Amino acid sequence: MDTKQKRKAGMEAAVIGLAGALLFMLLHIPLPWILGPLTAVMVWRLSTGRVLYWPTVLRSSGLLVLGSMLGAAFTHETVVQIIQQLPYMAAATIATVLFSLSLGVWVAYRTGLTLPSGVFGSVPGGLSQMLVLSEEVEGVDATVVAFMQTIRVMSVIFAVPFLTIHGIGAEQVVSTGSSGGGAVNIEGWTYVLYAAVALGGAWAGRKIGLPTSVLTGPLLATACCAIFYMPVPPLPPMIILLSQFAIGVHIGLQMKPHMLGNVKKLGGYTITSSLLLILFSLFVAWLLTKVSSMTLSTAFLSTAPGGIAEMGVTASMVHADLSMVSGYQLFRVFFVIFAVPPMLAWWMRRLQKKETSIS
Repeated sequence: MDTKQKRKAGMEAAVIGLAGALLFMLLHIPLPWILGPLTAVMVWRLSTGRVLYWPTVLRSSGLLVLGSMLGAAFTHETVVQIIQQLPYMAAATIATVLFSLSLGVWVAYRTGLTLPSGVFGSVPGGLSQMLVLSEEVEGVDATVVAFMQTIRVMSVIFAVPFLTIHGIGAEQVVSTGSSGGGAVNIEGWTYVLYAAVALGGAWAGRKIGLPTSVLTGPLLATACCAIFYMPVPPLPPMIILLSQFAIGVHIGLQMKPHMLGNVKKLGGYTITSSLLLILFSLFVAWLLTKVSSMTLSTAFLSTAPGGIAEMGVTASMVHADLSMVSGYQLFRVFFVIFAVPPMLAWWMRRLQKKETSIS
């Protein structure tokens, strides 16, 4: 695809995404600037076969903005609370991973998939990370893993905000607006400063190998500044909406036409397992409210197997504790990416050795 074709395909994606966002706003559907573009672009692409394009820089810019927004919610006091929550974070994360593994075994058994494919497709470890790891294990169908991970992510992105906004945190819902450290009389130069902080965080995160560095880097860099009582300027609402829009279009393009062949065989089981994982997360969240001072909406968004960006935006809409949600989600991301893959690879190789010795 040459530059002219990319520009045309990108404009088409933007127009379709904007139409979806406006439609979801009219229908009062949660997170319209993420879910609207996501749905519209996905449906348009799969139904028409059109080739769409979305520049990586737009997706990265959206994640950078949301990372800064989430990082601004941290204070010295919230960091102390998060440290106190570390045992609960570990317990909730391990329980969620083990439950997702059992769901992967169930899906593999019911659909006739190989066990490695079912497991790698079910663990909430991120599409790219699971695909890279699956290449190192025999018997894994990369297309199946990509399909299952994509369906899981989309199920969570739709179900968790809806359940939180219209159920758990319905009485707390506010319109999506600026989110920052709540400081007043912010000087204009602080916007330039924090833009540099966010960009520097993304660069440093990439250098040291942070997962999703363009999101986690700015989040951690901004959080460090906020923790030391530096004034954090509130982000303009339009910037937040545009960042959500950029992310929504990007996610909508992740469902590839060649994945449709798996819908009949795997669609129902994958969606069912995703919903069961969400319900399990809700149960874990309820347990957390019994042993800590967290509200159910904060606990649920903290334990839900969704992305940091999507859960963070939802948290801002229901006045949940943004820093706690980000802390739990960050812990899960690091645990799943750095601890789970080696464990999975070891387990799968052990199973393969057993099968080889038996045969």
